[in-house]
Amino acid sequence: MDAGMLTIVQELVTLFIIVGVGYGAKRTRFMIVEFDRMLSRLVINLALPGLILGSVLTADELPGRREILLTFALACASYVVLVAVAYAFTTLLRIPAGHRGVYRFMLCFGNVGFIGFPVISAIFGPEALIYATVFNLPFNFLVFSVGAWFLTQDTDGDVRVRPSWRTFVTPVMLACIAAIGLALGDVHSVPVLGDALYTLGSITTPAALLIIGSSLANMPMRDLLGGPRLWACALFRLLGMPVIIWAVFHWFVPSGLLFSIILVLSGMPVATNGTMLCYQYGGNSRVMAQGTFVTTVLALLTIPVLAGFVGMVG
Repeated sequence: MDAGMLTIVQELVTLFIIVGVGYGAKRTRFMIVEFDRMLSRLVINLALPGLILGSVLTADELPGRREILLTFALACASYVVLVAVAYAFTTLLRIPAGHRGVYRFMLCFGNVGFIGFPVISAIFGPEALIYATVFNLPFNFLVFSVGAWFLTQDTDGDVRVRPSWRTFVTPVMLACIAAIGLALGDVHSVPVLGDALYTLGSITTPAALLIIGSSLANMPMRDLLGGPRLWACALFRLLGMPVIIWAVFHWFVPSGLLFSIILVLSGMPVATNGTMLCYQYGGNSRVMAQGTFVTTVLALLTIPVLAGFVGMVG
């Protein structure tokens, strides 16, 4: 195994360990459902906005305005395709009511940060991370608007959230808009403030992983891996989506680094903040936690395959 793939495996193992800590914390009553909900609110409303703004304000350099706009446009266009495919997938597999929003979320939104960034660095080198950072801006914008709307369509027990415009005017959304403005204005490398925001945001990933582990502890061990529909969704998320993105975009997007990065990021495991959003918007946290766990396990096998595919077509 080369050094790049070893780094990816280490990142995935790190994720599993922290998820395991969350699982154990729920079993030993260090974490309870109400704590999970409160921790999710803290991360979504404080830590994650700090991370989004801090990632721009601490960047040593940013791409040119034209490259930022092109990356942003391609990212948004790819999500249009992902949303359309997600609706088709849930229809063809006859996903039952109450689960459709979670499945659509899982198909559309991958872990482009905690796993995606190390994968991009390992495959293309650290200089490619700045494009992944720009790609992450529309991800954060859409996951807290389109993704949140998906989850409000499901139920978790008797909870249903009735969406309105206030549902989507959140600290994360405002932070995303501000981050895009800062990037277009070439505002970066801001000392003290940038470091403070990034440090605040650094609790996002471990907190999200603890919440996932805690959610998994709510179900019997035999149910952790889900059923056939979940596995079909997981494999489609990891391998099917990159193939579809390539099939749609290779006609008019030239091969190169940017196109290859988009292909790789479209094949990441389910985003870790999905479980937190289920607590926030009433989605089915059980199914989301299962999907996050299964796709992350399978990523140990699919990421090398994805890297080979991108090497051939990117």
